[in-house]
Amino acid sequence: MSKESSAAIYLLGLATFVTFLSAQLTQPILPVLADELGAGGLDIAALSGAHFIVLGLFEVFTGALADKYGKRRMISLGAFIAAVSSVLCVWALSWKQLLALRVIGALADAIVGPALLALVAEVGGQARGRAMGIFRSCQGFAFVLGPVAGGILAYSFSLHTPFFIDFGLTILGISFFLFLVPETEKGNNMDRSSVSESLRVIRREPRLLKAAFLGFTEIFAFSSLSSFIPALAIEIGLSGMEIALFLTVETIVFSLTSAFIGSLSDNVGRKPVAIAGLVYSSLNLVAFFFAAQDFFQTLFLMALYGVGASSVFLMSSTMAADILPKEGRAMLFGTFDALMDLGLVVGPSACFAFLAVTGLSIRYSFLLMAVPSLAAIVVIFKTRETKA
Repeated sequence: MSKESSAAIYLLGLATFVTFLSAQLTQPILPVLADELGAGGLDIAALSGAHFIVLGLFEVFTGALADKYGKRRMISLGAFIAAVSSVLCVWALSWKQLLALRVIGALADAIVGPALLALVAEVGGQARGRAMGIFRSCQGFAFVLGPVAGGILAYSFSLHTPFFIDFGLTILGISFFLFLVPETEKGNNMDRSSVSESLRVIRREPRLLKAAFLGFTEIFAFSSLSSFIPALAIEIGLSGMEIALFLTVETIVFSLTSAFIGSLSDNVGRKPVAIAGLVYSSLNLVAFFFAAQDFFQTLFLMALYGVGASSVFLMSSTMAADILPKEGRAMLFGTFDALMDLGLVVGPSACFAFLAVTGLSIRYSFLLMAVPSLAAIVVIFKTRETKA
């Protein structure tokens, strides 16, 4: 890899970190603000739920904008809209206004997501594994540090401070994207700008469907784990702070290992890394059923889960980047991401339904979480390597 390409990857990682860090500052503050505005328990839950639903619905369509007008432009536009909707929360007069602003923010994130993934694939060139790993690491560290920094700012100054800092950091991140990160492929008016055409492209390439299923299994497991680990923790007598530590340590390990795993896949191939990650994750999830008996055991298992999660999730995106054509790549990435993100809904829903029908304890949900990963081992084993 040339020095110019390597520098571009790290600049993209820096821009990603700043932009995602700013967005995460307000996450622990929004429920408190909603409560002050008279929201009930379900109303507060809707603030998070609406974001995932809107993001999943619209990122299928928004990738076409990046293909037509340019990836950096759409990343900058989406980030700016998100920042404005965030700072306007300061002046919200009701929780419903807050919800509406969150929906606008989710639409903005739907604009950013496919364009950013396509830009990572473009900047990475032949070292896409490394580029995707650095990108996911920077994203992960932002998810770790952002809520902590937001809580400190709110506690030290005022509840509204994180929203203003969010706006300022976003402008800084936009500046990085516009002036530091290169974009060698121009926007185009490709006819691959419809969802139906994107789905046809993905369907014609079996490896893309298999890569999407690979990502689906990880999102299925992660969303289910995030839903049921708190319940398991309460069952074994742990506190809210200990629950927060479980989720934080997983994200830290995910972030620390992503760059290494991405570089490893550039050397040994995506397929062996994906298979190893699936085997590891399946065993890890089953271990929760048997071994998560106290705080330290559960914390250790969550840390181990971060390694498998980074292997599987990263290889899914990297395999897609290897296969997707340059023309219409952002639109295709949006559709690909939407297929993976079905796991956000299917995972927790399947676990809830399974426990409700069988009457089994919460621990049995961890066995169900491993089932898609076990199926994916067979699928990926039969898949041809995507790395050229």
